[in-house]
Formats: sequence, C-alpha cells, structure tokens
Amino acid sequence: MSKFNTTINQREVSVIDSMGINNAVQPISMRVVVVEDHIDLRQVFMDELTREGVNAIGVTCGEELDECMAEGGINLIVLDVNLPGESGFDIAKRVRAADPRINIIMLSARTAEADRILGYESGADFYLCKPVSPAELSAAVKAVKRRINAGIDADADLALSIMGLSLTSGEGVINLSKSDVAVLKALAMAPDNRLPYWRLFEVTERSANELAKSQLELQVFRLRKKLAEIGISENFIKSIRSEGYQLTKSIRIDA
Repeated sequence: MSKFNTTINQREVSVIDSMGINNAVQPISMRVVVVEDHIDLRQVFMDELTREGVNAIGVTCGEELDECMAEGGINLIVLDVNLPGESGFDIAKRVRAADPRINIIMLSARTAEADRILGYESGADFYLCKPVSPAELSAAVKAVKRRINAGIDADADLALSIMGLSLTSGEGVINLSKSDVAVLKALAMAPDNRLPYWRLFEVTERSANELAKSQLELQVFRLRKKLAEIGISENFIKSIRSEGYQLTKSIRIDA
C-alpha cells in the first residue's frame, strides 16, 4: 500500500483567506487523509497541510482510504474525483453514509454545474475546481476547523447525538429522524450557524425546487414542535426571509 504520513507542531500562519475565514486558527487536533493518485500534486497538498500543523496522510485510492478510516480519528478527507477504480463521488457517498460526522473537501477538474451539484449531493462539504492552489485548499481546511470548533462547544447545554439520533437539553431528551439530525448538524457547524435553502436541500437529499422548499419548511415546523417538548423556543431555528435558516443557540455535537 502506498501511504504517506507527515506531522509537525501547530503554528500560526498568514495565508490570504479567500473564503472569508479568519487567519488565526484554533489549535485543534486535525487528522486529514488526502486521496489523490497524482503523486506530485498529493505531495504539494500534504506539504501545505503539514505547514499548517495538520497530521496529513496521503493515499491513492478508495481501498487505501478505507484502511485509514478503519484506524479511526479522521476529521477530514481531501478527495479527488477522478481516481483509479472507485470514483470520488462513489467514495464520498459510502463514507458519508458510514460516518455522517466526517468532513469532505472534494477536488475535481470537472467544473460543470451538474458535476458540482453531484459532488455536494454525494456528501462533499466543499467542491473545489482544479487547478486548486495550496492557499485555496488551506482556506477550505481552515473553514472545516472553524466548523469543528463551532460544533464542539463544551459549554453548550444542548447536545446532538449523531449516532443516537437524539437531542438533549436540561429538560429532557427527544428522538429525531436522520433528516432532522442532518439539518441540526449542518446548521450547528455552519459559519454563524446559518445556511441557505439550497445547502439544506443537499443535506436532506432533496432536489432544488419549490416542492423541496415546502417540504423543508414543513420539516422545520414539525422539528420546532419536537424541540418545544424539551423547553426549546420556536426561535431556536430562525427563518431568514428568502434565504434559509439559522440557529440562535450553540449545540454540542456528540458521536
């Protein structure tokens, strides 16, 4: 198996952040697998992540990724689409199904809108079109770090269990559907806890149309009623007119 692993100590870096994320990165532990069959390009990406203080592991295909995932502790997958054997789209689908908590940055020379949409529908959190510069990849990784920090708020009095499909508050526990968990997790990990409709369509596996919007609105309406059972106000999931939804309180995300 061809697998590469590099680590250095965490340090602050000053990289132009084209995605609007602050340059100061919280010193969280990150373990990233770079799935890229182009040896030189994979090494460039790994070198950049290493400079960021990230534990970067390089592999060439889905089979080698599976071996890394079996070891546990992976926060993020940087995933090329055009790989030998199983495509990045197919890998993302099954990895996301096996572990909804995993973060995926997809890389591809396929820049058509249909391909980008397929990437997000397959489970990508970010879809970066090649050629991807080390600085752009760095910005995306920082965005993932920020999401993880937002999702692991130790002081939050609301705890979302991904595997247990439940939400706990000081007043009790409610059971949730997989779709409800997907909505709350996505909002909890988004910048400012805010997401547009189209992104919520993706995490709930809906097509982007008026019917999907109506279905999402009904889902949120019912979810608010469930939340009220454990003392959470309706305004916890705030409607942003003509845009999407926002959480008004932090959630701690548990396994």
